[in-house]
Amino acid sequence: MVPKMGRSLVAVVAVLVLSAGSWRVVSAGGRSGEGGTAVRWITRATGPIVIDGSLDEPAWRDAAAFELPWEIMPAENEPAPVRTVCRMTYDEHNLYIGCRAFDDDPGAIRAHYADRDLAWSDDLIGVMLDTFDDERRGYEFFVNPLGVQMDLTRSEVGGGEDASWDAIWDSAGRITDSGYEVEMAIPFSVLRFPAGGRQMRWGISFLRIWPRTHRVILSSEKNDRDVDCTLCQLGKVTGFEGVRPGKNVELDPTLVLNRTDVRSGFPSGPMESGDVEIDGGLTARWGVTPNVELAGTLNPDFSQVEADALQLGVNRTFTLFYPEKRPFFLEGADIFDTPFNVVHTRAIADPDWGIKTTGKAGRSAFGALVAQDAVTNVILPGTEGSWSDTLDGSNLSGIFRYRYDLGRGSTL
Repeated sequence: MVPKMGRSLVAVVAVLVLSAGSWRVVSAGGRSGEGGTAVRWITRATGPIVIDGSLDEPAWRDAAAFELPWEIMPAENEPAPVRTVCRMTYDEHNLYIGCRAFDDDPGAIRAHYADRDLAWSDDLIGVMLDTFDDERRGYEFFVNPLGVQMDLTRSEVGGGEDASWDAIWDSAGRITDSGYEVEMAIPFSVLRFPAGGRQMRWGISFLRIWPRTHRVILSSEKNDRDVDCTLCQLGKVTGFEGVRPGKNVELDPTLVLNRTDVRSGFPSGPMESGDVEIDGGLTARWGVTPNVELAGTLNPDFSQVEADALQLGVNRTFTLFYPEKRPFFLEGADIFDTPFNVVHTRAIADPDWGIKTTGKAGRSAFGALVAQDAVTNVILPGTEGSWSDTLDGSNLSGIFRYRYDLGRGSTL
């Protein structure tokens, strides 16, 4: 059973204060394809591609190739100790990425079957995408040699990565005599990018994790540690003309049935059957355009997602924190990121309904969320800790955010 805890009142007040008159400046210094940075052209796939972990389709030979020549961690932009070649192409529906990771000792490759987002200690290959080329928000997709997926969003405004976001995409991998190969098919419907179907320019970087005596990170781009941002140091690719997300509509219904039987007399009394309780819900998502999304939910249920990890509340001075996992609240959550964690949607513990819109147009990013919650959870701060409490009565929660990009690295 999921504990009901939250910060709804504190969160709403704090986010309104921040939105009203606060500046968040992200360090500039990005290259944006300038200063000699090459812009690669990505072409459409010349044939079908099957995601099976084997780059044997003719379409891969015609796809744009990217070497990973740099070791960026722990060394700083030194020649990579092993060779890696990735290729990228696309069709009407998907972005395709295939990589060959060469290794002189394939027996040392680390690969385990694991749940999504839990294979970070393995060998990995991934890609980082900045689909708006604004150096503020990006996607990350990683695959281990057995095809296990890791996906994240990265925000330069709020800071850091968020592994709570989960997309629906295909991947496969296999270990070979010379290393391993991975393939990915990422539907355009899970990405956000400028509307209009015109030619686009994206930021991109391929990464390989090579864990041996120590964890080595290889990259297709050099990394300047004196520059306080990641997305501003990506390479640039162009193309994708005519790409559209299609009919991006998603419906997630839930149905929970519960019956409690009670023994009238213990231990020999008969068992009396209780009434069957039916609890249904629906979450819907509609991609109005490639860069604007509308979502609604009616009685969302935690049964549609994974259970919370066990936490102990003994000798804890601060109330327990549980990450958000409900799809309705996760989509576009980076729009509400702030330097301080003032928006925690788990505060909306038992919503009867909710509606939400998020998007980006030009330099403007916006988000609005309204939900009717059946309970009111608050966090009560103290001088040496905090604790949560539940108040009688429902509440209407509202969160609103508008962000404007200034220059190459600043945000209002």
